[in-house]
Amino acid sequence: MSIKFILIFIVILSIYGAANYYIARNLLALLNKPKRVTKLIFWVMYILLALSPVLTRLIELDFLKIVSDYWFYIFMYGLMLTIISQIVYVILRKKYKQWIGISAIAALILLGFVGHHYAYTPVVKSFEMNRPEVSKLDHLKIVVASDTHLGLLSNKKHLEKFVAIANKEKPDLVILAGDVVDDSPKWFNEQKMNETMKKLKTTYGVYAVLGNHEYIGKEIEETKEAMKKSNITLLQDETIKIKEDFFLTGRDDATNQSRKSLAQLRENIAKSDAWIVIDHQPNKEMADEGVSLMMSGHTHKGQLWPGNLMTRNIYPLDYGHTKKNNTDYVVTSGYGFWGPPMRIGTQSELWSIDVNFNR
Repeated sequence: MSIKFILIFIVILSIYGAANYYIARNLLALLNKPKRVTKLIFWVMYILLALSPVLTRLIELDFLKIVSDYWFYIFMYGLMLTIISQIVYVILRKKYKQWIGISAIAALILLGFVGHHYAYTPVVKSFEMNRPEVSKLDHLKIVVASDTHLGLLSNKKHLEKFVAIANKEKPDLVILAGDVVDDSPKWFNEQKMNETMKKLKTTYGVYAVLGNHEYIGKEIEETKEAMKKSNITLLQDETIKIKEDFFLTGRDDATNQSRKSLAQLRENIAKSDAWIVIDHQPNKEMADEGVSLMMSGHTHKGQLWPGNLMTRNIYPLDYGHTKKNNTDYVVTSGYGFWGPPMRIGTQSELWSIDVNFNR
């Protein structure tokens, strides 16, 4: 472990600690002269909550992970609302402290309910594109979902909604564009989600790629086995030809720095051939000559506002569709969620893409 890493860790921990102290002190100020025992209980509970992201990595308890996931939202929006409340308090010449504090807590709870609704109420984004490539197919319908993060909170019930919605679209192809499981396939297996996945109805099958969270979980082989039991074909730096109609490439995640280049994966593919590529993390160069359609996820479009402002500045396309160098790029904000089961400024979604060839 390098000195640089230790110093960065200390700085981050110090900032996190200071922010939590700031929130806690303002919360405590709302109590009217609390007794010493009340203060002690408050601080013990708050410190345990603040440490939950660390504790959940040391102690494998489902309840602790749930607390940790929700805490991410409470801390992030709690900090923003505390700052806003302080500004309002000063503007009002330090009056109405109780009302301002109660309003901030109410806003935190209300936004939590709103975020929960948008996380668990998926929508379909329908899109149609015309491609000039030659294919025996005139038309191909693709359902794309990324970042399902199937696990403890993005659970079997949420997956069942996806399968029902996807089947209504009558897809030829279903694509799971990475981060299929939430780090570990543990909960996927425990909830027997493979049985739900098997209910997907397609013409050509269900295909998936690995995302960065499969690598974070370090259970790649276990994830592969879970996908196999779900009748999902996992493409890891692999190009296949489907029914002599089009080529499909699944890139390994960019976390793997030794993954194959796109040039290596396009061998034996002519420029006139229909070529669809799945790459979990959006391409920052967007210079993929010969690709008909590139599908990605990863960004969650920030998931919680103002995260979208960050992703917008990191990626040339953090969400939606664009066409560049004759390649259609699609980036979805994802069907699941990372951390808290909430979406503010985004919504759980899947894309239904109609591709017309020979046009």
